[in-house]
Amino acid sequence: MDTPHDPLAGLRPAADSRDPRASALLRSFSPGMPLQDRPVLLGLPYDGGIPSRPGARFGPKALREALGAYGTFDGQRELGEVVDMGDLTLASMNGARTHARIEEASRNLFTAGARPIFIGGDHGLTGSLIRGLAAARPSLRLALVTIDAHLDVREYDNESSLSSGTPFRRALETPILSGARTAMLGIRYLANSRYYVSWAREQGIHLYTVEDIAERGAVAVTREALSRIMKDADALYLSVDIDAADAAVAPGVSAVGVGGLSSREMIDVVRTVSAEPRLLGADLMELSPPHDENARTARLTARLLLEILSARG
Repeated sequence: MDTPHDPLAGLRPAADSRDPRASALLRSFSPGMPLQDRPVLLGLPYDGGIPSRPGARFGPKALREALGAYGTFDGQRELGEVVDMGDLTLASMNGARTHARIEEASRNLFTAGARPIFIGGDHGLTGSLIRGLAAARPSLRLALVTIDAHLDVREYDNESSLSSGTPFRRALETPILSGARTAMLGIRYLANSRYYVSWAREQGIHLYTVEDIAERGAVAVTREALSRIMKDADALYLSVDIDAADAAVAPGVSAVGVGGLSSREMIDVVRTVSAEPRLLGADLMELSPPHDENARTARLTARLLLEILSARG
């Protein structure tokens, strides 16, 4: 892992020692540090798969800084420490090399027994993260929850043509995942074509729209999704594209859109998924700070990270 700079530099310390900030939970990785069953943060500062609205490569830095807006007490207990691996060095790499490097990093973390949370970054990288998990645990029966406005199951020609629209097509090509163990929440139909909606349904993917969540409630929909995909699963992976949130609460994303989830709905879905004890890893993707307003999107993303950590105890 590359840590070319201290990822904690510049984070705002607490002004009151009796009111610690969540940024204090981060502990920089050092060689020999045990990772087994520990939450581990790894930044993926790459947005090469988002040619029309770049900026997500700055997401990991903005998320870490936004942790300073929150405390460490979740209402019941103090949150535990997180091992921060820093950011992978990716800026000078082409797409195929970037994805290969990220797959390797994912494989290494899962092989070490870590419970990683990846922060990006281009959502297209999630396909490589799950491929890395498949390399580390080839006999795993994985379930997947995505929180995303988009299906992200576009066809692609080769590793050089990967984009933010292809990650779950690639993930479903691995032997550890199936459509029947995949649930996609927050889907907006006007953001997805008939062709790809039909393809997703043919794979057995469970689709839940923004309207489903608005009408039935985020917790109820998420629990139903989990009950369907976890029946024969050994482990669960959560992938969050912040563009699932409405533009009013999350303008700083790669694919901004209206009619999305509220911040409360985003929190409730992430909290409910994270309470599943078989959760093995997660990612938070497409925070794009150059397009943010008053760090609203960064703060929402940081809050979702803390929800994952809180549920893990």
